[in-house]
Order: sequence, then structure tokens, then C-alpha cells
Amino acid sequence: MKNLEKTLAEEPVIKKLQQLGWRYVRPDELKRYSFEEPLLIDELERKIKEINSEKDLTDEDIEEVIKILKNAFYDQNGHKQVLRYLKYGIEIKTKQRIVRKVDLFDYKNISKNEFVVTNQFKFTAKESIRLDILLFVNGIPLVNIECKNPYTLKTDYHAAYYQIKRYEKDAPELYKYVQIGVVFAEKVKYFPIVPWEDNVEQHTWRWEGCKNEIEAIFEFLKPEMLLDIIRNFLFIKQQKGKETKKVIARYMQVRAVNKIYKRVFDNLEGKDKKNKGLIWHWQGSGKTLTMIFAAHKLYFDLGKPTIFFVVDRRDLERQFGEYNLNELDLNFEYEKVESIPHLVEILRFDNYSGKRGVFLTLIHKFNVDDEILLNEFLSSQKEVSKRKDIVCFLDEVHRSQYGLLAAKMKNILKNAFFFGFTGTPISEKERNTYLEFGYPVEDNKELYLDRYFIDEAIKDGYVLNIVYLPKREKDILLKREDIEWFLKQVDVDDMEDEYEQIYIKESVKKRLNAIKVFLENEQRIEKICKDISEHYKNNFDNKFKGLIVTASRLACVKYKKIIDRYLPSDYTEVVMTFGFSEGKQEIDDYKNYLINKYANKDINEINKKIIEDFQNKQNPKLLIVTDMLITGFDEPKLAVLYLDKLLKRHRLLQTISRTNRPYKDIKEAGLVVDYVGIFELWIEALKYYTRKKLPGIIAKDELVKKFLEIIKELKDLFGDMVGKFEKDVMDKALEMIVTDDEIAQVFIDKVKELRKIFELLGIVKEKIEHIVEYKWFLAIYEAYIKLRRPDVSEEEINKYLERTLKIIHELIEVKPISELSPPFMIDVNYLEKLRKSKGLTDYQKAVGIISGLEIIIRIHSANPVYRAIAEKVKKLIKDWKDKVIDYKKLFEEGIKLVEYLKEKEEEKKKYDEIVFGIKTIFENVVGFEENLCIELAKDVHLKIKNSMIPNWKENNAILNDIKRKIREYLTDVKTKYQISYEDMEKIYDEIIVFITETNL
Repeated sequence: MKNLEKTLAEEPVIKKLQQLGWRYVRPDELKRYSFEEPLLIDELERKIKEINSEKDLTDEDIEEVIKILKNAFYDQNGHKQVLRYLKYGIEIKTKQRIVRKVDLFDYKNISKNEFVVTNQFKFTAKESIRLDILLFVNGIPLVNIECKNPYTLKTDYHAAYYQIKRYEKDAPELYKYVQIGVVFAEKVKYFPIVPWEDNVEQHTWRWEGCKNEIEAIFEFLKPEMLLDIIRNFLFIKQQKGKETKKVIARYMQVRAVNKIYKRVFDNLEGKDKKNKGLIWHWQGSGKTLTMIFAAHKLYFDLGKPTIFFVVDRRDLERQFGEYNLNELDLNFEYEKVESIPHLVEILRFDNYSGKRGVFLTLIHKFNVDDEILLNEFLSSQKEVSKRKDIVCFLDEVHRSQYGLLAAKMKNILKNAFFFGFTGTPISEKERNTYLEFGYPVEDNKELYLDRYFIDEAIKDGYVLNIVYLPKREKDILLKREDIEWFLKQVDVDDMEDEYEQIYIKESVKKRLNAIKVFLENEQRIEKICKDISEHYKNNFDNKFKGLIVTASRLACVKYKKIIDRYLPSDYTEVVMTFGFSEGKQEIDDYKNYLINKYANKDINEINKKIIEDFQNKQNPKLLIVTDMLITGFDEPKLAVLYLDKLLKRHRLLQTISRTNRPYKDIKEAGLVVDYVGIFELWIEALKYYTRKKLPGIIAKDELVKKFLEIIKELKDLFGDMVGKFEKDVMDKALEMIVTDDEIAQVFIDKVKELRKIFELLGIVKEKIEHIVEYKWFLAIYEAYIKLRRPDVSEEEINKYLERTLKIIHELIEVKPISELSPPFMIDVNYLEKLRKSKGLTDYQKAVGIISGLEIIIRIHSANPVYRAIAEKVKKLIKDWKDKVIDYKKLFEEGIKLVEYLKEKEEEKKKYDEIVFGIKTIFENVVGFEENLCIELAKDVHLKIKNSMIPNWKENNAILNDIKRKIREYLTDVKTKYQISYEDMEKIYDEIIVFITETNL
């Protein structure tokens, strides 16, 4: 079998690598000092001298470089240091006390490096190991490829993966250099080498022109691609309060980054004039990391560029900075733009050349004062406006890249590169992502620079399918005749002026909407909260977390107040922003409650603490939100979204995608529970993003022409008064309109048209050039509208609005929550009742039992008893669907599984719950007889029970100590009872899942 493995996997891989430029060297011909030496020292010395020939290195200098490389520890810090050496070189002090950076690889001239492949590489460490294939660059081992025969059921790619994981522990001195593992069997996967992690995510590489993943992996292993991956797409990630990780890029990230890189350098080298691009990558594809990878690659190859990461919300700014830029070992510092004056200071730096470096900013910081903008940056060509080595990466460009802020940014940074990232581009009259970041009207009609859509993401396993559960027909409708009737019920007779009465009613009518009438109705919220609490407790509690998305801030507060009647108060928290003056006592009261609860006046810090607890602790389990966290928030444990907010198109897709991140192979799909009836909107949104035809594009030239015409007409109307923000001048202009109805009508019509065109125009320089006139016309318009309005205060309007709403909420009958299936707890007793039911046919019983078993398995996915029958249930369902078995056989086999569960439930009563669970794991994996399994389970429990103090799962130190004790004990069991390494690993994994995911 080993010979077949060599013939069918190992030899073809080596042959293909040779075709790519790797030089094959037999293992006995490698110039090694010993089997304990991982480096090819002679080759490394030679290549260091060649690559750094202009640095006049002495033999002693080269010896010092190799000594530093060899002396790196093989702990987490050592791995971090070695990766830095590979990326950026090693600094040494020469005899002349000069600090020199010595490169280990030549990243610019790939052919100057030496690429060697060998096989059956023997290495002696704690244990002697033999690697199938090892790739060296300049004498440094970088990639370990393990092969398994793809034409046998006895081994698979998992076996190759676990073999590399075992080697990492057996030979740490070798694996501090090796950066990437590749497993080659019936599937081909790659992953970063992380010895301190028991399980790392494995990825499939795909590439244009490749028929399958086997062909594609050789694109990954091309010498130039591999070095690109090492330098720009592989990073250490140090997470606060968590273990250090390694991040390696996925294929769509590499593809997009290299397209960005090519566009920048094609432009700078005069090959192409294009200086922007749209990266359309679906939610969960890692857009933030793609931006950072691109910035890293450009930062070191552009010399001294200026790079901006631009986001449009504070929570995204915090996530981008704290959870990405701060945690990744990028070898450059970034500066957070704290304010508009801070940004202006950056732009003015070095006599308006602009500060060099990497900056994170909210787009709102580009709201530079008009006078500064026009007089300093636009009136004369400042160097910062001329520079081409400025690159802007803009996050979630479906939202904020079409208005005045974006126009100011793009007019100041006139010659910069702009790359927009989104999973949901839009094509509307007012906003068109394709037009702002693509070239849809050019000959080649480039809508996007790179695209990665939902079907690809699901196929690759980076996101899961989303299951939809409708709870209500679409009933958020408010007819005009209903409003008229409601208003008649409100007494406004205490207003003496009849015109004022009419004005109040019209104002109230405008403010009545679905949110206030339906979605903030406490009777309705009461029923939904009861339903959510039952649904969550029966299906997700102690397993996954959820979001409750409501229609408004007021609805958030009402939801929290009401759901606390059905769930413990620490199950839920509200995450939202608060204005300076909310105008609603309930909202203000809740804000004060939070400030007192968390002893902190900073709401942003409170929200941050709640989100961190949601991600890292048992509680809260459900977050109540309205706008925050429904885009850009990635939390794998989030599996259910209760939707009570009307959304459509990109906002809808962005929101429901919060649930579909994979989690530990136990999450099969994301669930959206819909209380507003958005199914049609969901289908419409998916159709919108899968259509093939070109989105409608508005001809901007015509709009600009019309914009300038209206500006001229209005300037002709007011003469030299336009643009003068002085009271007497503006009073005179206002008087002109007030005293002449004909002029007033012309003025109002023109300003309304101007305002509409201003929004439609998106980003053009004409908006900026005429911004002062535009604002002046708006100021006169608003003053005129105020003068014509009756003398009625906002308080009076709000008073009547509250009266109207109260009557509406009393008169509207809230329908009961309609469900596809009522919430209930499915357990063994339920299945037994189903089996004995006299009101069901045998067919109905068979389907009900097997469906019930499937649900039980999902609910109890960490329980060894249920995990043991999971595959059997899946196979039964598949065989039935494929017509391999009929419903009678389905019923018969289903009953056997129910009987098995009943026996186990009875047996469980004899033992401690943890002992019983671990005993079951030993039985399932290695099939030892019952008494031995009990003995082993008791031993495991004895070793860890003293560590299982309250909240032990939330303490990483305790958790790691428990894992260590279990692994040490299982290692002894492996030796004593001659079980395989793979079985030992499976037992270990099953025990960890059981004790950490079950509510013990």
C-alpha cells in the first residue's frame, strides 16, 4: 500500500513540481550536517551571500545571520520571530557597528532563489520521523506535503493532516521553519503550520483555468506564488486574551490583492490609466483581511506611500483597528485619525505633500471645512492632490461613497487610487457602486475588478446555507384610509386656529409609519418576545447565540423590557447608539440604566464590553439591535437571527448573513426567523445580485450640465448676494421671495430639482466647486419654509402623535404568531409518543421519527450518545430520499435508534454525567468492553474534576490545563492499549467538544 501511495501520489507531485521550477534532490544527496539539522546550511550561506551581494557581508556576518535564525525558540514567540525573518530579513551589527538588514529571500527577482524539492526526508528529534515531501527555498524548509493513496478507503486526507500535526509536536525544531502544510489525497488542502493549535482550518485552493483542486494546488506551489504567500499572505495573529494564531489567505483574497497590485503598478508605469476598482466579495469571505493583505503588499513595494483604510461607522472602525490591525504582526504601525483637524494636519504635512504611512479613518473626517477645502486644497494644485502613491481602501461601499463626504475625499486626493469593497453593490439612481468604483461605460464594461459570490462561498465552506423560518404573513401595511380614520379619533379641538389643527394633523400623518404603528406596538412585541424565548430555549440555548433585530431604538428598549419577563435578564443586552437628546423618556431612562450598571458614562465603551462578553462569555446569549452589528459583525457562534425590521436589497442580505459563519463543524446552517414577512424581498434581493445584465447607469455628463444650468439660473435670480452668509444679505434675499409669490414658486421648484440632482450626481468635482452656492440656496429655502409654517411647536405635534399612536395600538388587534410548526422540545419521550400515536399512519410515524432524530442530534450535537448515531441517521435519510429503502424500513431502523437512545438514557442514570459521556466516547471510537470504558472514563474525570470550578470554560489558562491533562492521559492509554494515533486524537477531540459544548 505504501508503494501505491508513492506511485499514485508522491511521485506525480514531485514530477509536477519539477515542471514548475523546483529542483529535485534525493534525500541522501542533500548536503546536511546531520539528521537533526533542519537547514541546508551550505546552500543557505551561499544564497545569503548572493542575494545580499551589494552589502559587503563578511563570513562572520553570514554566520551571525544563521546563528540568529537557528537560535529562535520553537514556542509561539519563536514562530513569530522566524516568520518575520523570512518576510523582512535579519538585522545584524557588523564589526563597524553598522546595522544591516540581511535578506533570506529575494522577493523581487524570484530566479535568484534556489527552489529544492526532496522526499522521504528523515529527521531525528523526540522521535524519528520521515516526511513524504519537503520544499526548501534557499536551504530553509517551508512546505511539508504529506500524501495518501487517493484510491483506497483505508486512508484519506484527514490521515495526512493528522500526520503533519503529529510531526509538529514530534519535531518542533524543524517545524519552526516550515510555514505551510499541504495534504494530498482524495482531497487537497493547505493550512498554516501552528503546532500549539490542535485544529487549524484547512483550505481548498482554486484558480482560474484549473479543472480541479489538484491542478489548482500547483498554482499555489509555483515558486513565485509561494514566496508571495510567505511574504504578503501569511501572518501571526495575537488575539487579546486568546491563543496566538496564524492567518493564511484564501484563494479569492490572493486573487483580488494581486489584481489591485497590478492595477496600481500598471497605472504608475503608464500601462493603464485606471485608478480604481470594485472588489465584490460575499459576506464571510474576509474582505477586511483582503484590504490589509493588499495594503501590506503595496506598503513595502511602493516606497513611502500613504495608505488610508476608510470606514463609515465607529463600531466598524473599532473592529477594523482592534481586531485586525492591532492583532496582526504587519511590521508597520498605523495611525488612527481622531478628528477632522487631525486629518487636515496629515494632509498639510511637509508643506502639503501629505504624511506617509498607514491611516485608519472614518469617512466623516473628510468633512473638511468648505473654506479650507476650497482655499487650500482645490484653489491651487497642492502636492498631496498630485501624488499617485496614495491608496484608499474603502469598506462597505454600498453605504457612504456617494455623497458630499466622498466627493470631498476624492477631490482632495485627486490622483489617488480608490478600491471599494462590498458584498452587496447597489445600482440605483442616487447611488451606483459599479459607476463609482468600476468602469461600466468603458469598452470592456468592467463592473468589478474581482467578484466572489455566495454560491462560491458556500461551495468552499466559508459560509453556510441560510434557513428561513416565516412566523408571520406580511402585514406591515398602513393604508391611507386607515390613517385618515385614526386621525379622526384624536381630539385637536383645544387648538383655536383651524389652520393650525390641519397643520398638526398633516404633520402627524407624515410621521405615522409602519415602525410606530406596528413595530413599536407593545402588544405585538409581547407576543413575539414570548415566541422568541420559547424558540431559543428549545433550540439554541447553551449551544449557539443570536441577534434580535428590531425596527428602532425605542423598539430595542421595549424588547429588552418585555423579554426579561420570559428569559433571565442576563440572557439579553441591547447594543445601540444614543443621541444627545433622544426625545423619548424610555430611551433616556435606559441609557442612564446602562451607565449605572456598567459604571461608565461612555456608551461606546459599554457597547464594546457587551459585544466582547457576547463573543467570549456564556452571557449575554441574545443581543437586541437595530442598526449596529447587522453589517460587518462576524461571530461564528451566532446561529439565529430574529428579524422584526423591514429591510430590503443589500441591507437585507447583509443582515441575514450574520448567521452563516461556520462554527466547529457543529453548525449546519444559519437560521432567520422572520416576524415581518420579508421572504419576497429576500428572493428579490438574491435575484438582483445574480442577474447577468448590466445594471442601469445614469449618464453623469447630462446631470452635471443640468446642475450647472440650475446654479446659473438661481444666481441670476439673486445676483451678487449668492454665497454671502451675512444676516442683512440673507434677510434681503428672503424678503425678495416672501414678497413675490411668482419668484417664490420658481425658487422652490429650482431648489428642489437642484437638491435631487446633487444627490444623483455622486462624486464629481462640480459639486465641490459650487458647494458654497448650493448651501446658500438651501439656507434661504429652509428659512422660507420655516416662515410659511404655522406657529406650532414640535412638542405640540409630538403630543398629538402620542395620542394617535395610543389609540391605534388600542384599536389594532395583534394577530397571534403564525408558525410552520409550533415550538416544542423534541426528545426521546416525544419520539416514543409519536411511535405509539393512533392518529398517524405508519408513513407519517416513520417520517416524524426520523425527522425528530435529526433535530435531536442537532440540538445535542456535543453529546456523545447522539453523536454516535448521527451518521446512521444521515445515511437513513439519504437512502430513503434515494429510494434505496422504503418508509417501512425507515420506520424499522428509526425505532431501533429510538430504542438505543432509551437504553442510553436509562444507563445514564447509573453514572456521573461526565463519566457517562466519556465512557460513551471510548465505546464509540475504539469499542473497548464496558468495564474498561468505565475505568478509563473515571480516570479522565478524576484528573480534571478539581479544575472544573465555576466559569472554568471562560478561563483560558484553566481550559488549556484541562486539555493538557487529558492529552497526557490519552498518550499513556495509546501506548498501553495499542490504539492508533488517529483514534487517540478522535477521542481527545470528542472529549473536548463534550465537556466544553455541553451545559455541564
